[in-house]
Amino acid sequence: MNKSINQMKHTGLVFCLLLCTLLSACKYDDLSVKKPNETFRLGGDFLKNNYDFSLFYTALQYSGLVDKLNEAGPYTIIAPNNKAFNEIGIQLPGDIYKLNRDSLKQAMAYHIIPRKLTLASFPVNGVDVRYETLAGISLYESIGSFFPGNAAAINQLYFSGSLVYRKDVVLANGTLQAVDKVMKQYPGKTVQSWLASRPNFSIYVSGLKKFGLWDELAGAGPFTIFAPDNQAFINVGMTQEIVDQLNPADYSGPRLFGAYIYYDKSYFMSDRVIFGIINAEGSYKSTPRDDDSSMNWFAGSTYGNLQLLSKITNKWYYMVTLTANDVALSDNLCNNGLVHKISGVLMKPENARKN
Repeated sequence: MNKSINQMKHTGLVFCLLLCTLLSACKYDDLSVKKPNETFRLGGDFLKNNYDFSLFYTALQYSGLVDKLNEAGPYTIIAPNNKAFNEIGIQLPGDIYKLNRDSLKQAMAYHIIPRKLTLASFPVNGVDVRYETLAGISLYESIGSFFPGNAAAINQLYFSGSLVYRKDVVLANGTLQAVDKVMKQYPGKTVQSWLASRPNFSIYVSGLKKFGLWDELAGAGPFTIFAPDNQAFINVGMTQEIVDQLNPADYSGPRLFGAYIYYDKSYFMSDRVIFGIINAEGSYKSTPRDDDSSMNWFAGSTYGNLQLLSKITNKWYYMVTLTANDVALSDNLCNNGLVHKISGVLMKPENARKN
């Protein structure tokens, strides 16, 4: 009798445990939201289902490239996030529909490499390694692979000046590298024609023309130009009227307007970071032509500073701290170099007078 009761208790206990397990499993299934498996999605589908890249997806869709990214590939997609588009003035999908479709297609195709690339594919401490894109022109990959004693500086990867903040997202037809800036390239344009086509640099352009520094910017180069916008000049009292009144015989044009030009050099903003990792160099000097000053680009802040030094006294005239906005609107890649927008000036007319 007792044995029979014990058997019944044991059977009942097992049944209760089994029932609890089943109920627990049902409860888990009901309340859990399964995370989408991003690993096996095609490129176009992955972007469509990730809000962080919704503006990039809209741009690809409007320019007719989404279907391409759902083909077999393989592809490496350099994907700017929504914040990257916001920084260049694109806030909503409707802003994209206002753009020229053909120009947009060229720009978006520059973000697609028709091969599969992962972190392991890139040469250690490689600088300006070129990869052909669907746009028919090359982008530039640079990586600072290791800096002793600084774990954060391991594998800092950039594409044409844009930092990869999420690496090697695996797609069904390739990989995705998420970047913090939209890569900007202007095929067929020189640094001269790029500046000439933008009214917000008109004061700087007029100064270059007045002092004979303009014509050569259409040449082979390469050039790196840190170009102050109009507001930067106006902030220190250098209006268009003031610049128009300057007499080239009385002022050093290479110091006043030419100090912003690196001749025979082509630097992305990120190169200062990369070279700092590779060889601990954080400073790049350029000597304005026919002048007793030296322009220095150095790592004085997160984005670096520009400093104009007097060779005679070894004292600096003025310093410009590069802002986040400067960095976002820089790295404008032209056929003969790069143009970077800056929001400060290195020199006022009174300090550029000839003796």
